[in-house]
Amino acid sequence: MKKAKWSLVLSFVLALSLVLSACGSSSSNDSSSKGSSTELAKDQTLTMSINADIPTLDPNLATDTTSTNAIDMTQSGLTRMHNNKFEWDLAKGEPKVSADKKTYTFTLRDQKWSDGKPVTAQDFVYGWHRQNDPAAKPAYNFLFASVGIKNAAKIEDPDNKAYYGKYDKLGIKALDDKTLQVTLEQAAPPFFYSILSQPQFFPVREDVVKKNGSKYATSADTMLYSGPFVLSDWKKGTGWTYKKNKDYWNAKETKLKTVNFKVVKESGTAVNMYKTGSSDIVQLSAEFIDQFKKQYPKEVQSSVNAGTYYLYINEKTNKNLKNLNLRKALNAAIDRQGLTQTILNDGSVPSNYVVPKDFTAGPDGKDFRSKHPDGFSAGESSEAKSYWNKAKKELGIKSLKINFLSQDTSKVKQIDAYIANQIKKNLPGVTVEVNEQPWANYLKLNNEFKYDIAFSGWFPDYQDPMTYLDMWTTNNPMNTIGWSNKKFDSLIKDAQTNTADVTNRWNDLVSAEELMMSEYPIVPLFQQGYTWAQKSYVKGYSQPSYGPEFDFSKAYILKH
Repeated sequence: MKKAKWSLVLSFVLALSLVLSACGSSSSNDSSSKGSSTELAKDQTLTMSINADIPTLDPNLATDTTSTNAIDMTQSGLTRMHNNKFEWDLAKGEPKVSADKKTYTFTLRDQKWSDGKPVTAQDFVYGWHRQNDPAAKPAYNFLFASVGIKNAAKIEDPDNKAYYGKYDKLGIKALDDKTLQVTLEQAAPPFFYSILSQPQFFPVREDVVKKNGSKYATSADTMLYSGPFVLSDWKKGTGWTYKKNKDYWNAKETKLKTVNFKVVKESGTAVNMYKTGSSDIVQLSAEFIDQFKKQYPKEVQSSVNAGTYYLYINEKTNKNLKNLNLRKALNAAIDRQGLTQTILNDGSVPSNYVVPKDFTAGPDGKDFRSKHPDGFSAGESSEAKSYWNKAKKELGIKSLKINFLSQDTSKVKQIDAYIANQIKKNLPGVTVEVNEQPWANYLKLNNEFKYDIAFSGWFPDYQDPMTYLDMWTTNNPMNTIGWSNKKFDSLIKDAQTNTADVTNRWNDLVSAEELMMSEYPIVPLFQQGYTWAQKSYVKGYSQPSYGPEFDFSKAYILKH
């Protein structure tokens, strides 16, 4: 979710839960340890620490992983992601598909909203229309065009006077209360069913939105729920609580009765909570990993997923950053190996690419990274000064001040300090002013282009390279760097429309990444690794490679 799906942003799951929504591997623990009890505990309560509050519960406004996870756990779509695969959720099963493979007719299950009223096909229509209504200020609706929903691209294009904002022309129709028809521009892309699990495609009750107005989804009681859990309490800045939704159609699979999230910004405090039994899962930062491996060897788990982290470079409001040699200098200045081994030490790996390794394979069965396994390096840090000298000459400057926007958590502050020192060390004459903000304010400043460089990341919305690439097209709402390339836009458009020719589509996506990284509009840093501790009695908890960033919908607590 994108910055999110799920589309904007940065996140280290529980200690750093901040990625802008739209990963390669996941980890879950569904079996009990040998010799341990397999009996469920009477108290099915899970407690976790997290370093950021929920920015929003509104699917129209959610662009980060924290918001998206909250929506995923409390709402339902046609499908739901679990263990890296989509499952049918409110859709009873496979839709009826037209001969031209453009029209999909879904039959809905019987499901109630938390006020007892049924979820209807019209609720889906309203939710999708609202996502494409400029007056509703949708922040992530480009996914509709990405998947090829009929007329979505034209409705979302301000330059298309005939269609812009006319959401009633979108390819969705309620045939009756339980029958939903979706029409695409062309045959569905490979990720069609998985993307329907994203909040942007969820049903929304029109009467509830209109009743609450600007207060809609700003508190636990200004929202309705249809998922495995309901949000029963939300104390902003402190934490929130989920309760099992007994009216969820698949409630028998939900074992947890209560899930508590406590907002803890300091890693040391979160670790102490785990040690004293105040929490059941904790994300481990570098300084605690070795200690935990010795003290709790059976509780420490690790995985590398498809979360990617990088620096935005703002070309829109900083004319100096339009200079290619300056952007190359920034890319070459940072020792990624030192960052991942010294600062992170959590299994993360250096990256010089946009699409991560081991995320998805093409028609030939090869990983997307097979042609460029090491990415697109601008060179070693020793070469950064040469690029900087060329940039100074071209720009007619001798020095440069850079505003570095980032987040205010303890873990991110360590990353910020490392990056700032690398830039100052390897680019003499460049000064870096770090501006660390709470997550919600960071997103605001990022979206308003009030920065020069910004630390961010991306957690995928669906299992396809497109989720990492289409966000950088001109005028995409997730493109908060101001970079624009018509050839890149064309390649992405071709990949979005020519879905039937899977080989050419794949080649277009490879070419798009090559073109993008020939201009270095971002500074790739690392592909995310997770190391966390999980109490031995917690089972079924998952950190998926895409979809929800952490999934406790089928977790449970053993007697202990």
